[in-house]
Order: sequence, then C-alpha cells, then structure tokens
Amino acid sequence: MNRLVYERFGSKKGLVRYIQHGILAAFGGYRQFPAIQPDKGRRLVFICSGNICRSPLAEVYAASLGWNACSCGLHCGGKFPADPRARAYARKHGLDLDAHTTTNVNDFRFEDDDLIVVMEPAHIVDFKRTVGEDYQIVLAGKYCKPANPYIHDPFNCCPQYFDLCEGKIMESVRVLCGEA
Repeated sequence: MNRLVYERFGSKKGLVRYIQHGILAAFGGYRQFPAIQPDKGRRLVFICSGNICRSPLAEVYAASLGWNACSCGLHCGGKFPADPRARAYARKHGLDLDAHTTTNVNDFRFEDDDLIVVMEPAHIVDFKRTVGEDYQIVLAGKYCKPANPYIHDPFNCCPQYFDLCEGKIMESVRVLCGEA
C-alpha cells in the first residue's frame, strides 16, 4: 500500500493534499482560478517552489510549442541548475534543461499581462504575499485529466512519482497551450 502511495502521489502528505484540494475543488473552492485558454502572445510564467523540477520543465515545453514562457521559484536561491532527473526527463522528450538556472520570484521581472501558472494552491498565497495581487493566476493541475489543483513537488520522491509528476506537467502545458 505504501509503495502505491509513493509511486502515485509522492508521499503520504502528497496523497492527503491531493484529496484535500480535490474535495475543495469539487465544492468550488478554486472557482476563481478557471482553466482558461490564453492568447498566443501572452507570456506564461510557471512558478513552483524550487524552480528545479516542475516549473523549468513547463517553461521549456511551452517554449517548444511556440509560447513566450519563463519560470521562477517561490522558495529558491538563484543560479542553481535544474534537478538531474528533470534534465534527463526533458532530454527523453526532446527538450533541453541543461542551461536552466533557478530564479527567485523576488529577482524576476513580472509584466502586467503575465499569466501566472502555479503548481499548488499554496503557491497562490505565497505569490500574492510576495509579488502582489494584480496578476491572473491559474493552477496547472486544473488542465490535467483528472483535473486536480494540486501537483505535489517531486523533489524528494521516488523515480516513479518523479516521472508521473513531470508527465502531469507536460499534460497541463499541452492543454494550456491548446495542443491537446
């Protein structure tokens, strides 16, 4: 049972948060963050915690689909490389994360029309507190099937969940960018 939890949700905490946020979403808790289809000219800014696993992959995948895309992290230092597993996953999908270095949201220059794409509902609160409230925000997981606003951080997770998570990121970007 534990193995299934770790491979599908990353951890017990990941499972609990997945269920918790799924229930909140089912009762309209994230209605103010609809899964919109942005205009092609709009810049997509992908945000996660450390800017080494989820958001860098989303950035390079969106860019490969012809979108103006960037990424940054809420809780990271600057200039660290992408996680080696994220780089390997990207390579398997014809993408390159080798030049990626982390950027903290405090060091990132946001533009008024940016569409902010976060990986977890907690990122919304952190983003608004750190950057401001004047941006349109969407939850990456709402573009997945099944939709769930929470995509657990794969950083300290088993290889099976890491690949599952990165697959969810690719799916969310594909749908967000109108490619699915």
